[in-house]
Amino acid sequence: MNKDVIYIEPEQDITDILANIKSAKNKIIALVPPKKAGVLRSAVNFKLIAKTARQNEKTVVLITTDDSLRRLASSVAMPTAKSLQSKPQLPDDDDAVEFGEDEAGDEIEDDGDEFEDEADEEAEEAVAPAPKAKKVPVATAVKVAKKKPAEDDVIEGEPESAEESEEKPKTKNSKNVAKMKGAKIPNFAKYRKFIIAGSIGLVLLIGFIVWATVFAPAATISVKVHAKKETFEEKVSFVKEDAKSDNAKGIFLIEEKTVTKKSEGEFKATGKVDKGAKASGTITVNRAKGDTVDCNETDSILSIPKDTVVTISGKEFIVTEGGSANALDKNGDITSTGRGDKQVCTLAKDISSGAIKVVAKEVGDGYNVAASKEIKININTKKKYTSSSSAMTGGSSKVVTVVSKEDVETASSNLNDGGEAEAQQELNDQISGDYILVGSMKRSDPKITTSPNLNEEVGDNVTPKIVKEVVYTQLAVSRESVKRYIEEVAKSRITGDDTQIIYSTGIEKAFFDKFQDSNNEMTAKLKTEYKTGPRVTEEMVAEKSLGKKTGEVQKQLKSINGITDVKIKTSFFWVSTIPNDTNKVEITIETEE
Repeated sequence: MNKDVIYIEPEQDITDILANIKSAKNKIIALVPPKKAGVLRSAVNFKLIAKTARQNEKTVVLITTDDSLRRLASSVAMPTAKSLQSKPQLPDDDDAVEFGEDEAGDEIEDDGDEFEDEADEEAEEAVAPAPKAKKVPVATAVKVAKKKPAEDDVIEGEPESAEESEEKPKTKNSKNVAKMKGAKIPNFAKYRKFIIAGSIGLVLLIGFIVWATVFAPAATISVKVHAKKETFEEKVSFVKEDAKSDNAKGIFLIEEKTVTKKSEGEFKATGKVDKGAKASGTITVNRAKGDTVDCNETDSILSIPKDTVVTISGKEFIVTEGGSANALDKNGDITSTGRGDKQVCTLAKDISSGAIKVVAKEVGDGYNVAASKEIKININTKKKYTSSSSAMTGGSSKVVTVVSKEDVETASSNLNDGGEAEAQQELNDQISGDYILVGSMKRSDPKITTSPNLNEEVGDNVTPKIVKEVVYTQLAVSRESVKRYIEEVAKSRITGDDTQIIYSTGIEKAFFDKFQDSNNEMTAKLKTEYKTGPRVTEEMVAEKSLGKKTGEVQKQLKSINGITDVKIKTSFFWVSTIPNDTNKVEITIETEE
């Protein structure tokens, strides 16, 4: 049977090779790569070639002397041969197999002339426009030769091709070379797997021993110490400026945390307002000639000030610009007769205030009234005068819907009152474990805004909206600053006793009680419980533990005054000695009452 020969060009990629394999007509394919075949330097590409060959029921033989390519072919069980004339080898078997066996197991003769023709065709590819694989007789399957009992441990030397033998000059050693080629050598490849497996196992064993004795050992030492609770209750104060705080003296910076909760809604406007124009006009005040007045300057003055209320035909109007009807001696407006108590002063002429502007108190065409000589001016005077008005005009009526105060109050009461529980939770999240609360949360008065605004007209097809904002405030103090103060006070209480130390400041349970804010002075009681006990430190435990047996460590630590229990846990069952490296030893000191 024949085989197909596929010559791989340097510029070809894996898709070209796979396509050539699929299109090959024979079941045996000889794959001939160039010296630098980058596409065959990938194990993934070899897997793709092997998979494509299986799917198309074909056998691919790699023709190469490159050891790296032969190893990659071996990883996917692909047969290899050093040349088109050499016997191919299966990577999983030690004996050579030939191309010349067909599917039924019948051997075919190796036609050396055909392979020589193929070599000639390889030389002609440089001139040919496009290289084509020449079909030559080849076996369709590779069959492993049966092993002979007497020759299990030998491999026959590979025969030289005809071309190689012709090119090599005959020398004195040619006979020896021929003998060497016919000689049988031990087949060490048969034991290669056992040797590799044994070497890997030895390396792993050595690595495990190093890891188990150098890197793996670690230990955790838990020590329990008898401690005593002490009550902490001190009066402290708070300031709003950091520069004035002093944590060591119990003067803490107080911070204000806030959360704004907003609720929105819609409502219906029901207010009615007349947005028409106000009527306006003028009034006149007259003082008649011959009227008697007191002979002093005060009595000669008659003023109608701004905002004076004037009633005309039962409707109230307001003076917008003041006026007066005054009489003065120097102008000759007053003449006097008699002397002393009998002196009488009279107006020498008529006096008029002129036009004084007024405007209706309300809008509406009901204030459009005719001119009148009977008007009432709301002034407190005994002076004689007469008054009249012009016609009041320009008043009009236009009733519109507006946002009333009642509308806003009703809409506000229907809104959620700001989510107090949510605000408290958000403040707690802000404060987290870094702060201690001071006092209780405060709630501001709601801020109400509407659109349109209060008393503004609501247009057609407009739905008024209301927004209520409530600000929640919580005072807090940094937990770290409080911890420092507790430590300072607790240390002062055990000063002079080197056998005692502070095991816990109780900061996690600390709280402020009876907070007061009066006369710009904020105070409270700081309360908690801290723990003191015999001086047992991590450094002390490490000094008595590193590099020693676990039993010896337990015995030494339990002999220390105040230690009630010692537990040692090693990383693995074979570790019986505490590592001499502090990075591999974890020490924890717990207290019990």
